[in-house]
Amino acid sequence: MVEFMLPANSKITKGKTVSAPVGATRIKKFKVYRYDPDSDENPRWDIFEVDLDTCGPMVLDALIKIKNEMDSTLTFRRSCR
Repeated sequence: MVEFMLPANSKITKGKTVSAPVGATRIKKFKVYRYDPDSDENPRWDIFEVDLDTCGPMVLDALIKIKNEMDSTLTFRRSCR
């Protein structure tokens, strides 16, 4: 099992929120934990609202949509589809 430690006295803060387009009917919120160990900043939760009618049915599809259309700094690993 993987374990990680946060810096002493760190608190998870609210990051940015990216809303779904106006008129979207099936919206799902994805909370992404962001932490840079090379930075002195606290970790944060970024929230992305994704219109499920414009992406595939898998979580991976939503992550790809977030990376391609909402936040190009998002990085993740994938090994299969």
